[in-house]
Amino acid sequence: MQQGGFAYWVVEGDRAPDFPYVLDDVNVARVHGYGTAVSGKSSPHPNRVHGMSLPLDRRQAWLTAIHGRLTDGQFEATLPSGGRVRHSARGCTSQAQQQLYGDARTWFRVKEIKANLRAVKYEAVSGDPAFATAMAGWADCMRTQGQAFGSPGEIRAALDDSRQSGTEARWRRIAVTEATCAQRTGLSATVHSLDRHHEQRLQAEYREELVTWRRLALSALPRARTITASP
Repeated sequence: MQQGGFAYWVVEGDRAPDFPYVLDDVNVARVHGYGTAVSGKSSPHPNRVHGMSLPLDRRQAWLTAIHGRLTDGQFEATLPSGGRVRHSARGCTSQAQQQLYGDARTWFRVKEIKANLRAVKYEAVSGDPAFATAMAGWADCMRTQGQAFGSPGEIRAALDDSRQSGTEARWRRIAVTEATCAQRTGLSATVHSLDRHHEQRLQAEYREELVTWRRLALSALPRARTITASP
């Protein structure tokens, strides 16, 4: 990107606690409430901020430098959830992945499949009858504590509505109640059990792709150390 005259920032990945179904850690709830570690909200990515600040023609050139053009050749992946995703075989992203993984085309395919499995697993867990039963018990518990939320999703939606944002102390109390009810009603145990079940099922179904992803990722480590050690 720099060689092409463009700015770009390397940012570490998010390592925050993960609560895709329900916040079920009371200690995290007490300390963080619905802060970034729980809600998934974070500061805007510096590259996105920079890109949106550019004039339209320069922004397009910046995006093309990063992602390339689909007319320059394509990488493709058929997703477990259905549908297909494509990415240009050119651009700084594909060039960097080729340098790092040695096979950018295969890396794109297995990376997209692996990433999509998370959404597939979530849908499988949340659509399981045992999940619905446990969620109903959680909602009853919340109501007995004076919180009329039918699901954690309703809480997240209310958080997103600035008119209902309330005070930080109030939302922290709700977070603690959510986690306490998740533990007390067995919702926490249910989602963890279902998550493990569907994780194992999907890993078996997509074993070849996941093994390939891991092989490429591990083989990239020595190259990554060399690249990051360069002045």
